[in-house]
Amino acid sequence: MGDVKKKENKKVTSIAWRINLARVWQMCGNYFAMDMMVCLMLFAVFVYGTDVQQLGSFSMDYSRKLVSGRTLKELVYFVYASDSRLLYRIPVGIWLYYFRIAGIIVLLVQLLNIFSILRTGTKQVRKELKPLDEIADKARELKNLVSDENKYRSLEDAIANLKVETMESGVHTNDRELQGIENALNDLLERIRTSYRQQTQFVSDASHELRTPIAVIQGYVNMLDRWGKEDETVLNEAIAAIQNESSHMQKLVEQLLFLARSDSDRQSLDMKQLDLGDILKEIFEESRMIDETHVYTLQKRGTAPVTGDFDMLKQSVRILVDNAAKYTAEGEEIILRVGMTEEGASYYEIQDNGIGMSQQDLERAFDRFYRADAVRSGSTGGTGLGLAIARWITGKHGGRYEIISMEGLGSRFHVEFPGIMKHNII
Repeated sequence: MGDVKKKENKKVTSIAWRINLARVWQMCGNYFAMDMMVCLMLFAVFVYGTDVQQLGSFSMDYSRKLVSGRTLKELVYFVYASDSRLLYRIPVGIWLYYFRIAGIIVLLVQLLNIFSILRTGTKQVRKELKPLDEIADKARELKNLVSDENKYRSLEDAIANLKVETMESGVHTNDRELQGIENALNDLLERIRTSYRQQTQFVSDASHELRTPIAVIQGYVNMLDRWGKEDETVLNEAIAAIQNESSHMQKLVEQLLFLARSDSDRQSLDMKQLDLGDILKEIFEESRMIDETHVYTLQKRGTAPVTGDFDMLKQSVRILVDNAAKYTAEGEEIILRVGMTEEGASYYEIQDNGIGMSQQDLERAFDRFYRADAVRSGSTGGTGLGLAIARWITGKHGGRYEIISMEGLGSRFHVEFPGIMKHNII
């Protein structure tokens, strides 16, 4: 095994050296192209600039000549008109002399950089190839694991003998080398079991909730068939009941579809910069207009900026306000507060003087289809899904809930975006 590892290391080093050498050659080519481009640009600027400076304009018709002396410093640049008449002459030797010195300095810097890459680049490439080495090592480990036929068959038999009724016991081969795979499989099985139980409970609760309005509608349809054709009182009563139950069932189905899209992560959000105060103000004005049986109060404490979906956040606030109105007696006050905490978190609160909640109700307030015993048989018309939807919306915006409630005194829902609650978080 050690010899194989050494051979692999030598092979990787050879590959790294070739990659680094190719990089150095590419750098040499880039430097050469860049130097030539700079020289051409400087020559073009010199020719054009001297013509404009000496003659006021540039022309391609002029003939140009460089005449050298005994040394580079005596080099002279001549420009002639088309009739061979001398237009001007400029000594350029001194400039070329200093330009040559600057070019030598630049060339030395480039060579030093190339030698530095040539000397240390292989090590850098080895470092960059390290993740590939690790993948290769893992592949060899898996190869050795798979090559052990007994272990492979032991794991295969454990999975094949796994039964639905005994799935909670998990997969066990009693092989320490397979312990990691066993733990991963058992964790996956546990998540599958949890998801299956949640889906089964959700379907069961949804079927139970839909059964009641369907039964009521069927009962009134049968009553209409028997007596409604002749008795106007029965007809009106049946139509009103069917309309009410149909509306309730439509609301329930819409909420179920919302939660189904949420669970499958298909509920899109239009995130923008907004102020919670604008949302609370709209809810406040709408509530006063459609509900004249309660006293609504809005308390704004500065701005409350958040990044979120305006419609979704408004829906979550509306759910809490409607929930407060359902369980608060007529004539009582419902308070809407919005502002920022001392730590800079935006928040809003919905407070009522309703029937309140027990500790058991607080713990299950956001469970789907859960309704407290005190209101389960009442006429509130709730589906038990509103708070679950509100919690999902708030969670998607990074918010958290805090509920303070006492039976007979009322409840206060406090929501922060984001923030750490000072009380127990539900």
